[in-house]
This record gives sequence, C-alpha cells and structure tokens, in this order.
Amino acid sequence: MTPFSSSFEREGFLVDREILATRLSKLREALRKLQAIAKQPREKYFSSETDRALAEHFLRIALESALDAGNHVVASLGFRKPLTLRDIFLILAENGLLGRELASKLARATGLRNRLIHRYADIDHSILYDVLQTDLRDLEAFAIEIGKSLEPVGHGPPEGTTRGQP
Repeated sequence: MTPFSSSFEREGFLVDREILATRLSKLREALRKLQAIAKQPREKYFSSETDRALAEHFLRIALESALDAGNHVVASLGFRKPLTLRDIFLILAENGLLGRELASKLARATGLRNRLIHRYADIDHSILYDVLQTDLRDLEAFAIEIGKSLEPVGHGPPEGTTRGQP
C-alpha cells in the first residue's frame, strides 16, 4: 500500500477510504429516497402501503449504513470497542468526530433501527412519518461529519475548531 492508496493513516491506524465512502454513499442514497417520500403530504403517505414499506426499508438501510460507517471508523482508528450499537455514535463523539448532541440523537435512533429490523412491535407510521419530517437531517449531519474522516491527515477542520463543533 502506498501513501496515495485508498487508505490513510492516523496515529498508526488506517481508515480505508473506499470502504467508508461506499458506506456513506449507501447512506446518502437511502436519504435521497427517504426525502422524496417525506415530501408527500401525510394523507398520501398513509394511504400508500408501498410508500410506508419503502420508508421502513430505506430508513433501515440509512441507519445500518450510518452504523457500519461509524463502526468502521471506530475500529480503524483504534478507539474503544463498542459494547452496543448505540455506543458507536457515542465513541465517535468522545473522540471529537461527532458533536455530542448529534451522537446522542443517533444513539437513540438505534432503538428505531432495532424495531425496523427485528419487528419487536408493529411500526407506528405516525412516528415514522414524523422521523421523515424532522430527523433525516441528523443522518445528513452524520454523513458530513464522518465524511471528514476521508480528508487526508493535515486537511481537517480549520485551526481552532473541532469536528462536531461549529
């Protein structure tokens, strides 16, 4: 592997840019599809079984992609091992790669991910519609913040600022 390969080193650990870019690309594609569904009026969303199923599907993909991307960064940079999925976002915040408020919101979203995957209970589409209206921006912010991990060493945030902080 050369210094110009698809990976970069930070403090002795490697983040594979291609893996991270692929996971973030999946997240962004799922978000685009969710945003199209979110533009619909509430009545249209509730009258379409297909749109409700697509919302479940693409929200699951978006959350899984965020978790996969976050876990790749956590493991690649040698941070402490997450004991639960929600820990992934919290560890990223502990290490300055996400803001604490965003990490906390995303950590709570793992409960929705679990419900979508394991069908612990029927999905409440009133809640899901509200998520589409208000919470997709948290996943967008995650993609932006973690996307900064793709920056070469020395090309991080401007001096005097930290990742996840304005």
